[in-house]
Amino acid sequence: MESLPSEILSAIFTLAADEDVLFHHVLPTSMAGSAWFRNTFGSWSLRSPGEALNALQRRSYLTKKSIILTCKTFHRVGYELFFHCLFFNGPSKLPGLCAILDSNKSDSSPGWWTKRLHLTSYSDAVLNPESANALSTIIRHCPNLEIVVMSFPASSSAFTPVADTISTYVRRTIHTLNLNVPVSSLPKLIWMLSSLPLLTSAHFSFRSLKGLDDEDDPPLGAAESIALSLPRLTQLSLYGNTAQFLEQTLNWTLPSLRVLSLNTFQSDILPVLDVHGSKLTLLDVTCSHPIAMDLVLQRCPSLETVCFNADWRIEGQMMHDKVRDVGLHGLSLAFTAVKKDAASQLSLLDSMIRRANDSNFAAVLDKTHFPKLARVRVLSPNVLTVLEKNGGPESAPPTEYGYVDESEDGFKRWERWWDMCYKASARLEDCTGGVLGELPFEEEDDDEDEDEDEDLSWEYEVPPMEQEDTSGVGELRKLIEECRQMELERDTF
Repeated sequence: MESLPSEILSAIFTLAADEDVLFHHVLPTSMAGSAWFRNTFGSWSLRSPGEALNALQRRSYLTKKSIILTCKTFHRVGYELFFHCLFFNGPSKLPGLCAILDSNKSDSSPGWWTKRLHLTSYSDAVLNPESANALSTIIRHCPNLEIVVMSFPASSSAFTPVADTISTYVRRTIHTLNLNVPVSSLPKLIWMLSSLPLLTSAHFSFRSLKGLDDEDDPPLGAAESIALSLPRLTQLSLYGNTAQFLEQTLNWTLPSLRVLSLNTFQSDILPVLDVHGSKLTLLDVTCSHPIAMDLVLQRCPSLETVCFNADWRIEGQMMHDKVRDVGLHGLSLAFTAVKKDAASQLSLLDSMIRRANDSNFAAVLDKTHFPKLARVRVLSPNVLTVLEKNGGPESAPPTEYGYVDESEDGFKRWERWWDMCYKASARLEDCTGGVLGELPFEEEDDDEDEDEDEDLSWEYEVPPMEQEDTSGVGELRKLIEECRQMELERDTF
C-alpha cells in the first residue's frame, strides 16, 4: 500500500470515511425519516434524523482515527481528512483544537480542509464567552467552511463574536447555518445575514433562557431598516420566539425560498405567506395555536408538501391542486384508548382532539379537494413509540352498557384511516417512512452473526437529502481495480 500514489490513498480514505451526506447543504425537514434501532437495554427505540447525523459523524471520526494511527504513510495522507468535518460534544474541547490550529507552523493550516463545523451537546451545555472566543478562532482557521451547526444555546455576549467572525472570515463560503440564537441577539443575526450572499439553508432556534437573556422584544436599532436580500436561500426553518424575525422578513427579498418550516409560539403567519408563499414547495407549520390552514393553502399555490398539526380544529375547507404529500403532527391520542379513570373534563378534551383528528384526516383524503395526494405521513415519533410499546393501536373498552364508541377506539380508527387511504390510492406512513402499522420485528437467530456494519448501515440514512448516489461503492471498486493494474504493470518492468 505504501507504493500507491497519495492521491489514490486519499480517495480510498475519503470513501471509507463515508462523509458525503454530511456535506449536503440542505437540512433535514420533518418529513425526513427516523430509524429503528436497539438501545443499550435491548429495546426498540427511534433515532431521529439529527441524531443519525451525529451517529454518522462519530462513526466517521473513529474510522479516520483508525486510518491515521495505522502507519506513518496513512497518517501523512489521512491527516487532512481528519479535519474535513469537526464534530464536538459540548464546548469544552474547543480550546484544545484552538491551540492545535494556532501552533501549526506550516503555511497552510489544517483548517483549510474543513467544510463542516458541528457542535452538539447531550447535557445542559451553554456557549460562554471563553468558549465563543475559541470557536471564533477555529472559524478563522477554516477559510473554506461551508456548514456551521451549533445546537446548544449561547448568551448574547458569546453569540456576538461568533456572528462577527462568520460574517468577516467565511462570508463567501458559508452555505448552511443551524444556530441557537438568543432573542436579544436578533439585531446581530440580521447584520450577519446581510453579509452572507451564498447562504442556501438556515435554521434558527430563538430562545430566551433564564440567566442568559431576559429580553424577549429587543430594540433592533439600525438592523430594522436593512432591506435584506438572500438571493440563494432556498430553505428556512425557525423555532421558538420568532415574532420579530418574521416581521422583519416582510421587507426582505427571498426569491429562491422553497422550503419554510415554522415551529413557533405565534400563529399569525399569513402576512409572511402573503410575501413569500407563492413559490413555496414545502410548508411545515407547528404553532402553539390553531392556524386557518384553508387560508394558508390559498397563499401557497406551488405547494407539493404540507405539514400541520392534526390536533387543530380547522373550520375552513382545505383544498389544493398540487399537494402530493401531507405530514400530520400531533395525533398522540389517535391510536390510544380512553382511560376509565380519566377526569371528565380531560376525557371531554381528549374526545374533541380525536374528533379533530378524524375531521382533518378526512379533509386531506378528499380527492376532490386534493386530487394529487399520494402520501400521508404521521410525523410524531412518540406516536410510533407508543404503538410499539402497546403492540399496536388500542381498542376502547366497552361502556357499562356494552357499547363501544368507535370514535374513541384507536384500532377502529386505524382501520378506518387505512381503508380511506386505500380508496384514495394514498400511502399511509409512519415517521420512518414505513407503512403505519408495521412495527419492528424480532430478528431470527441466523441473522445474529451477520457483520455489524451490515446490521447498522440502515441506521444512518437521513432522507430527504439531495437525491444522488453517495455510496461510493462503484468508485471504490474502480480504484481497487486501478491499483491492481498498476501493480501488474510495475511487475512487468
